[in-house]
Amino acid sequence: MKNLILITFIIFCNLTSNSFAYFDPGTGSFILQAIIGFLAAGLAAMTVTWNKFKNFVLKILKKKDKKKLDEF
Repeated sequence: MKNLILITFIIFCNLTSNSFAYFDPGTGSFILQAIIGFLAAGLAAMTVTWNKFKNFVLKILKKKDKKKLDEF
């Protein structure tokens, strides 16, 4: 069974042909634009999440401060 797999692999490697394809400048710029867009979206999502978390914590701390002031 292992010999059959090895022989099949060797045959498929020998049957490959060259591809005469290329990346034109438009493709490279599209890939770069997609990467920059992904990074910008990730940064925006992190900023929104951080601001929500920060406001939540500040709201909790303000409630605790009001309770301390009400005790006096």
